[in-house]
Amino acid sequence: MPSSAFTEWQTWGLTRLDELEGVHADARGTGPGRRWGTEQLNRSLFVALVAQFQTYCRNLHDDTIDIQVARATAEQTNLLRTLMTQGRKLDTQTPRTSVLGSDFPRLGFSLLDGVRAHGAPGTAGALRLLDVLIDFRNAIVHGSETQIRAIIASGDVKATMGSYRAYRRMIARLATTMDEVVAARLASLLNVPPPW
Repeated sequence: MPSSAFTEWQTWGLTRLDELEGVHADARGTGPGRRWGTEQLNRSLFVALVAQFQTYCRNLHDDTIDIQVARATAEQTNLLRTLMTQGRKLDTQTPRTSVLGSDFPRLGFSLLDGVRAHGAPGTAGALRLLDVLIDFRNAIVHGSETQIRAIIASGDVKATMGSYRAYRRMIARLATTMDEVVAARLASLLNVPPPW
């Protein structure tokens, strides 16, 4: 059974992305032949993908806190929750690897080390591409056409539907791995069965 964060990602997060993809399909049409003039819609898909993934990461962090706080005394609950969320970068920054690497250790383990050790195919590449995706998203929302062109020129991402779909699949695999890693790390840390 997955975490509630993963369940929400699978239902609401992906549904929101599907809705935007539906708008894209409406603009493109369904007949044969390529439609032009969808680059801005393609860019918006990347922005939405990062937003939904950030929500997932923040919710996974919250789920982890809930499991740990549940083992505390009633008097410790508010203090522990405050200490574990105070200054949390996921509340104000995009979920690049440096942010994930900063926020999860305060919960007693390194998420990134766990993800790398998980052994899922392409994990190391996925973490690198996560940062590329975040850079692309940031360039889009800050209107930096020079940076957008430079990122596209690197060959890691394009403002196309095909590139977006590849990143969506990569993020979906990364979210699955993160969910499994956090459950295993919590079980080990608290000496309990995996919480999900």
